[in-house]
Amino acid sequence: MILKSESVRLDAKIGDVRLASAKVHLLRIPLRRPFVISLGVQPDYLGTIVELGSDERTGYGEGSTIPQITGESPEGVAATAKWILNALAGRTFGGLEDFSAFVDAAIHANPTAKSAIDIAVHDLLGKTWNLHVIRMLGGRFADLPTSLTIGLVPVDESLRQLEELQAEKCQIIKVKVGGKVEDDIARVRAIAERLSTERFYVDANQGYSLRDALRLSPVLQESGALFFEQPLGRHAYEDLRTLRKSSGVAVMLDESISSPRDVIEAVRREAADYVNVKLTKSGGIHQAMKTLITAQAYGIEAMVGCMVEGKLSTAAGLCVASSVGNVKFTDLDGYTSMVAQPFEGGLTYRDGVNRPVQGVGMAVEKMDANW
Repeated sequence: MILKSESVRLDAKIGDVRLASAKVHLLRIPLRRPFVISLGVQPDYLGTIVELGSDERTGYGEGSTIPQITGESPEGVAATAKWILNALAGRTFGGLEDFSAFVDAAIHANPTAKSAIDIAVHDLLGKTWNLHVIRMLGGRFADLPTSLTIGLVPVDESLRQLEELQAEKCQIIKVKVGGKVEDDIARVRAIAERLSTERFYVDANQGYSLRDALRLSPVLQESGALFFEQPLGRHAYEDLRTLRKSSGVAVMLDESISSPRDVIEAVRREAADYVNVKLTKSGGIHQAMKTLITAQAYGIEAMVGCMVEGKLSTAAGLCVASSVGNVKFTDLDGYTSMVAQPFEGGLTYRDGVNRPVQGVGMAVEKMDANW
């Protein structure tokens, strides 16, 4: 349902493309079950939708956040998106780089609001130029396996969720950890014993001390975990380095990585084997591409991930993942937890694989009945 809608008169331009007006909507959609991680519980999707209207077309963007990760509230994302759009009014930009630089500098941080605007611009430009966003980015259409998630829940519920994912022929499973380490050790062992051909990794969302992370690491190693995602606090570089050198398990950084600068710092501090790049953390497609390319320059492979997001922003993530060569993993499953979608199209899912939908822009269709 729509919680709030506001309009902005823009009269701005990117090259020859006119941005006549914009609308900002805040939506609430229930989840199939609460999303439980070490940082808290999320019962609903609360997403900001940005509509950018040219003279003939409309571009759509979406942003949905976890406040403990980006520092934004859902209501704040919508308000900030409107504020940035008002700052854009009447301006002319030479191209997408100029536009992105202005949006990034318009206000400190607030990456989810910036991402919603950035995705809408890419969708509009793709429609105007009759190009899919993957083609705009120089990428390729490909089937990309995605991980699906087991929440931070007791052993019995974890195994029930595992059975559901196996029935869906999931190939890679993410196990949320970061609670009591004794409980997490038992959960990981129980899940690992019941895997067939699936691979798995764990994500602590900064939930552990170094001591507890070192206790879990041997279990991950003996169970064949792909990697240990964000085991410690986002700025705990020295402890992350110690964990990498001591445990024998690859470390992926997520909350630590929001920009190219963060990648450089993680490399300098020897804190990461992999990085997880999300549009919501980065400020959209344009900035996420820069972060991934920086990681590629340093020889670091990456994952493209998501929050609890609908198909529109997930499709945008898939476009990015399809366009940079160092993307080894994707975790683009947030939309599967929602009972309804603000947009359909963009991508399809089957047997653990996301596939981009052919079309122009993001190749999505607004589903008015779900608003």
